[in-house]
Amino acid sequence: MFSSLDIATIYVCLFLSLLVAAATMATVWRSNGHEPAAGYWTLAYGFGLVGAALLAMQEVLGPFVPALSTAVIFAANIGMISGFRAFNGQKTPGWLFMLVPGLYLIAAELLPWIYDDPNRNAMVQSFIVMIVAFTNAHAVIRGEGNRELPMALPASIILTIHGIVRGSVVYYTLINPAPVIDSRMEAGWWKLFLLEIFFNTTMMAISTIILIKDRAEQRHRIASETDVLTGIANRRAFVNKINKVLGEAEPEAVLAILDLDHFKQVNDTYGHDAGDQVLIDFAKIAKLHLPTSALFGRMGGEEFAIYLSGKGYDHKAILDRVRRKIAYTPFDYKGLPINFTISIGFASVATAGKSFDHLFAAADCAMYLAKKEGRNRVLAYKPSMRLREVLADDFKGYGDFTESSMALKVF
Repeated sequence: MFSSLDIATIYVCLFLSLLVAAATMATVWRSNGHEPAAGYWTLAYGFGLVGAALLAMQEVLGPFVPALSTAVIFAANIGMISGFRAFNGQKTPGWLFMLVPGLYLIAAELLPWIYDDPNRNAMVQSFIVMIVAFTNAHAVIRGEGNRELPMALPASIILTIHGIVRGSVVYYTLINPAPVIDSRMEAGWWKLFLLEIFFNTTMMAISTIILIKDRAEQRHRIASETDVLTGIANRRAFVNKINKVLGEAEPEAVLAILDLDHFKQVNDTYGHDAGDQVLIDFAKIAKLHLPTSALFGRMGGEEFAIYLSGKGYDHKAILDRVRRKIAYTPFDYKGLPINFTISIGFASVATAGKSFDHLFAAADCAMYLAKKEGRNRVLAYKPSMRLREVLADDFKGYGDFTESSMALKVF
């Protein structure tokens, strides 16, 4: 089936695919200088280009070319794995690009049998590339936030298939070595393998470009949903997340509104920079003392919101733990201790329903009364609070009033 395919033609196709991949990725890198993965992948495709060129000119350059080509291919694979590590926010020492190929060349010089048999040379290459392919497949799917990227799973599958194919090359070179003609392997399975390299190079070039695009879109989305100062969800993102879960919310789920007490005094006394630092420190501490399932967002100014779902939690105890931690933690601003407290009101789905607007209004009502009752406290919303608020507004201008006087007005 593959007898009509010419090895030299396949090498030319492989060279051209690597050339296009290197040029395209270099363009992407130029446009995305903040993405180091693009730089590593450009380097990887460039090394692959050199390796393919060396193989194509093996008859002209001499018997040591297979070893030299293998060393360059090792460098290309270090570039690929460095790219995926960089994509996941990890660093790879640059000296690996010199150390690994250098050690191989030294070994090849001392032990010519490593490379002088094309089958054995292909086996060594394929074994290393197989490990790298599986490592990259794991990295692209397991990296933080990568599962949200549409291209992550397809890229991982492509890499896994490539690793399996390279593993099969190791098997064939051991069990059914290809005949060697003019220093080149001539077998149907070997031609098929070279074609797989061609298609894999093309698919990986496309995949890595799309991954960079997906990551850029992800960063843009996260930036649009994140409060610039505190790093938690902004109002729009918080409301969107709440609306997605409220439909399935259990009656025990609660929405809490938190407001920093006398925050204006912090700004007036210490300055707005100190006020900003207080908001940042508050968000960090609150987040540390909330369950991982909690949704936490800044609604604006010094007002924050928390959504706690599910059974098995004492929601008031969780909120009170946050309140106490804030109240008893002195916040340092340029050597000046700043103490402040928070008032919290919360409403349950059982009490206020599954409408975000109703939940928010109820929790805000409880928070408002927590401030009126002295601040630095946690109050659960009760329907009677609405009545108290309305009657209090009605009695403005009548002087002091009591619960009994409000009751007399009602009845």
